[in-house]
Amino acid sequence: MNDYDRNARMSRPRISKLSGAGRSKIAAPVALITGGGRGIGRATAMVFAAKGYAVVFAEKRAALGRAAARAIAKNGAGAIFVPTNVADSVSVARCVRATLRYFGRVDCLVNNAGVARIGPFADLPVRDLDEMLSVNLRGPLLMSRAVLPVMRRQGCGSIVNVSSGLGKAGVRQYVTYCASKFGVVGLTEALADELAGTGINLWAVCPGLVDTPGARAAGVSPIEMRHALKAEQVADVIAKLATGQKRAPSGAAVDVE
Repeated sequence: MNDYDRNARMSRPRISKLSGAGRSKIAAPVALITGGGRGIGRATAMVFAAKGYAVVFAEKRAALGRAAARAIAKNGAGAIFVPTNVADSVSVARCVRATLRYFGRVDCLVNNAGVARIGPFADLPVRDLDEMLSVNLRGPLLMSRAVLPVMRRQGCGSIVNVSSGLGKAGVRQYVTYCASKFGVVGLTEALADELAGTGINLWAVCPGLVDTPGARAAGVSPIEMRHALKAEQVADVIAKLATGQKRAPSGAAVDVE
């Protein structure tokens, strides 16, 4: 069992409900964000909350998820934290059920959860390859499948998949990471084509290097980090796509420079 599975394992979700949560109190649109406890996910949640959204934090780390939800609730927004392993179909289904139980709808899914492991392809342990493919690609596939019935009933919705500049151009030391992020771009294009005319739109965002705890933990050098994007810059693009403030055709892979 890898660290992701160990940290995310659960028999049933322990939902942390905060200010304004509950269908009787929420008239706001709802954003469901995976990996929302830190980095791009947390920054994106803050932007959505400022735009009047309720936020669901689908996060594997309980302490991070609860802290992020509390930060949103301080501003009066509806927020819940649902422990979620995006690579597990049962956990994903529970997350979506919890979202519907408290808020009754899903207007935007942000597939942000991701893992990077850096090193020569032949030297990385197979468990690292499996983890990147499971979290980075299987996760968006499962989460998107789970919310589609809801969005179809609503007749509208948006899915924003966080890919990478490395989802468009492969580089050494990131072979499996690139493969997973290329897959996210392909998922976005193909599913957008399949859902054309349904009112459900998809985009991939493809930032360059972003200064996040995950990037630092993966071993990105301090010299490279000097030129990194801020998480808030990526979050702004995600929210503008989902809310129609930034125009791009459904299925587009949008660069964040």
